[in-house]
Amino acid sequence: MASALFDGVRQGAAMLAGAPVDLVNHSPQLLNLLPGEQGVGPISDNPLGGRETWDTLLRVGGAVPDYQPEGGAERVLNRGGEEIGASLLPALGALAKAATTPARVVNQMASAPRTMGEAVQGKLVQPAAVAPGSFAARETAYAGGAGTGAGLANEIAGENRGGVSDFVGSVLGALGVGLASGTGRAVGTLAAGATGSPKLASDAAGEAVADRIINASTDLQEQHARTGTVDAQQLADVLRTPAPVETAVPGYRANIGDRTGDPSLATMAFEQDARAAGAANLRHEGNAVAVNTRMAGMAPQGDPAEFRAALQAGVDQQIDDAMLQEDLVRQNFDALMQDLTPSLGTPQVRGNSIRSGLADAYEAAQQNVRDKYAVIDQANTPVDIGPLRELFEQVDAGLPVNDAQRFRPTEASTPALLAPAKPEAPISTGVLDADGRPILRDPPPVDQTVPYREVASIRSGLTDDALKQRAAKENQAARVTDMYREQVDNFSDQALPEDMRAALTDARAARRDVADRFERPGTGIAETLRPREGGDYRMDPSAVPGRFAQPDSGRLDDLQALLREAGGDPRVRDGLADEVIADVRARGLTEKPDALAKYLDDRSVLLSNFPELRQKLDATGAAAREVQAAQKTSRETQKGLTTPNRSPEANYLQYGDERAADAVRGLVNAKDPKAATRQLLTTAGDGAAREDLRTAFWQEVTRRGEMDAPTTTGEPRWNAKKIRRFLDDPKASAVADELWADDPQALADIKNVFDALSRAEGSTRARAPGTSGTGQALSGKFDPSMSTASLASRARSVNRGQLSPTIAIVDVASTWLRNKSKQVQARAIDELAAKAVNDPEFAAALLEKHNPATAAARGRMLTQKYGLRWPTLVNNLEDDEDDEDDDPLLNAIRRK
Repeated sequence: MASALFDGVRQGAAMLAGAPVDLVNHSPQLLNLLPGEQGVGPISDNPLGGRETWDTLLRVGGAVPDYQPEGGAERVLNRGGEEIGASLLPALGALAKAATTPARVVNQMASAPRTMGEAVQGKLVQPAAVAPGSFAARETAYAGGAGTGAGLANEIAGENRGGVSDFVGSVLGALGVGLASGTGRAVGTLAAGATGSPKLASDAAGEAVADRIINASTDLQEQHARTGTVDAQQLADVLRTPAPVETAVPGYRANIGDRTGDPSLATMAFEQDARAAGAANLRHEGNAVAVNTRMAGMAPQGDPAEFRAALQAGVDQQIDDAMLQEDLVRQNFDALMQDLTPSLGTPQVRGNSIRSGLADAYEAAQQNVRDKYAVIDQANTPVDIGPLRELFEQVDAGLPVNDAQRFRPTEASTPALLAPAKPEAPISTGVLDADGRPILRDPPPVDQTVPYREVASIRSGLTDDALKQRAAKENQAARVTDMYREQVDNFSDQALPEDMRAALTDARAARRDVADRFERPGTGIAETLRPREGGDYRMDPSAVPGRFAQPDSGRLDDLQALLREAGGDPRVRDGLADEVIADVRARGLTEKPDALAKYLDDRSVLLSNFPELRQKLDATGAAAREVQAAQKTSRETQKGLTTPNRSPEANYLQYGDERAADAVRGLVNAKDPKAATRQLLTTAGDGAAREDLRTAFWQEVTRRGEMDAPTTTGEPRWNAKKIRRFLDDPKASAVADELWADDPQALADIKNVFDALSRAEGSTRARAPGTSGTGQALSGKFDPSMSTASLASRARSVNRGQLSPTIAIVDVASTWLRNKSKQVQARAIDELAAKAVNDPEFAAALLEKHNPATAAARGRMLTQKYGLRWPTLVNNLEDDEDDEDDDPLLNAIRRK
């Protein structure tokens, strides 16, 4: 029997595959329909590509034998197999095409074709695309029923089996399958309604829910208004596309409102959740788990306490570095100050040092003068001093009596002592003259010739007197003394020979030079070297350094004269340098770099002669500036890093480990959050500190977003809108951008998650304004037709003979069944609606199943239509002419 069945399937498939060729091959037989034309046969007894060709191929080139059915059962199965085989190829073709073509494209070809080919293709493929399983089962069932009916009819006809019995049997067999299918569905529905089985929802409830979704869809209503048709496939495709929140949060289940973004469907979801909240609550519980899992995956894995410890260590290090820098520059400054200590500790010592050097220079100059005069003195040139005496006498004669009495120098009498003006008395010869008087003779002439050294000594004495007088401010006496000195000079110019006069001129010039350099009254050198009666100096040595260490605005002539006369003497240089150093230290200028710089600039002339000292003082000033800067930096660093509101570090560290979120809140509210965050990371050393600070920031994120009430299973719930608003705040966003600067994609993913979550559950926003939104749909309402009063009324009708007991029972039973069916359907609709609202995939399946655009295609047949069969047609075309005469009905069918 299996061989007979499969042999029939093969033959049916071969019939259909070779049908085009066979139709052409038998086309000449149409001429038999013309008057007078009889006996026209096919073109070929075995055309290539016809039934026989395909049968041979299906039997693997003839290797598989052709089984001949034996007995009625095998013949019936064989005939049924023929119909199944004939239906198999077009059904498989339609299924293959439907599998490779989107359903919306198939629906478009069927409802709004652009070409005739699309129209035909749409009609043929649409049944397979709409419900492939049902399509295959329906084609197989109807083909098998038609074939079985034909086989049974042929067996009943016996020897008269032929075209009529086969055709009638196939029609009856197909009708039987349809009748059985409809009756089975009706009985199943009745039984489901009576027992309250959920199977009742499979068609009626599913279609009702699909209608609700279609009616609530804004897009489908616009489609209907635009085209006059409704194709729910597009909405089904959208429902199968994950919502952004489902992509962002794995495991999250969106409802149909979130999947489509349709406000009307969101409203439907809100109302349905109010009537039957179980499915929604179940979905919310699962979503809460998914969200918490996602948040746990996004959460940084650092330790805020570790960050605070690293930040504190960084702050301590900065303070230590600032203090160390202060110590280093202080040490450098102290070393410079040590080198800047005067070696001549007191002003007296410095004055004596300068005076000693200056006195030696003066002595050397005087010695030079003495040496020049010594040449003249040692020459012992004799000169007549008489003229000098006369010159002095002339001066004496011109002096006022007072001046002569008070100011005439002792040296003015020396020439007269050396050469008396009157000769001695005449000398008696011992002889008397005639008068008896003694004869006298003149005394020998007085020798007035003296060595020139006597004249030089007179001049030296006069010069010393004049100097002392001027130093003593005895100007009148000095004037008188100079009058005698000038006469000495005039005498010398006349009395000395030419060569001695030149030497004298040179000596005089040297003496004048020394006097100008060292003895000019009022100059610093003269005042320093001015002696006191008793051999000491008039000027106290402590005043000497200040007299020469003058600023540029002071008496620079004294300084320049000192440097000119004794500037190379170490005693003078040390005294001047130490005076400057001592003055700088006494004024405290080493601690005042700006004042020191001005002090040095005011003494540029003095210090230009002491470049090493200037370099030391400049270095000391620079070191003092460094000390001040280091001190300021150290103080500001310590104060800034430890005083709140002065630095991000101080603001953060004022909170303990347990208040990391508060510390982050202060960071977010900083004047420049991004710069403050970068500064914290730099101080803490970045690296692992970045992850630790991220964790602290995440604590603030979760603190803002965690809702007070957890889920029924204890899962925390999050207010994504608050979190999203926090992350969108420019201040918080600046902090987050800096924290995730090394991984911006991670931050983008976090923001994307909360953005998606904030947009999810749109149905919760579909509540009508001004309402509480908590109304619940009622189910299981009171049924008055089944009340005790209604049943008693029927009983009274039976007692009065108005209603037979049988009719009364049927009435009660039918009423109960109808109401029960309605209740079952209502519950099923609510359950399916709740499931569809919270399960978009299920809603998409309902829309595809009950799509108005494909409703007509669900029962459409390809090969089975009102009993018309390919095998019947092909078999009849291949019947011989004798059979025509024996079967007038088939002959008539052929002509039609």
